[in-house]
Amino acid sequence: MMHLDDTKRLFLDMQEHPENYADGQLEAMMADLDREPDTQAAWQRFEATHSSGKTSAHRWLRIAAMFAGVMLMAGIIFAAIRLVSMKRQAPGSTEVPTLAQESASPVYFDNVSLDSILTVVSAHYRKAVTFRNEAPRNMKLIMTWQPDAPLTDFLDRLNTFDGLSLRVENDTIFVMQMSGEEGKR
Repeated sequence: MMHLDDTKRLFLDMQEHPENYADGQLEAMMADLDREPDTQAAWQRFEATHSSGKTSAHRWLRIAAMFAGVMLMAGIIFAAIRLVSMKRQAPGSTEVPTLAQESASPVYFDNVSLDSILTVVSAHYRKAVTFRNEAPRNMKLIMTWQPDAPLTDFLDRLNTFDGLSLRVENDTIFVMQMSGEEGKR
């Protein structure tokens, strides 16, 4: 089968110089022009030549984004584990490790459990954490924490989540999950 542009040129030449062509050639040309184009095959050829690079680049971007997300989560978990392990290594010491004072930049928690968030935050403010109910322990949150802000501000922000209640008594942060009726009061 001839390319469409070649077919059109040949057809125009046949119109200008019909004496150079036999009747059978003219009929074959007319049948070829009347045939429906195979759009499915043309689309597949187009996809094969144009989409392979974009798919590959898109795949690499997705892999890079997933890697960055995993590294961020690993860093947050590593920091929390390190703070907890430092606290346990010095049982006679009254000093609990905190985040560096010069690092007043915000800490962003992205889909992190409440237990992990409170591990980091409570170590910074030198408070213990007690969960009155186990249900909120694994609650996943997305939020930002300013280490230089007062603990009460952070707890007030956490208390805006439905059914969650946090309060400080002495040196302990108490975490409770309120039932539907308690949360409405």
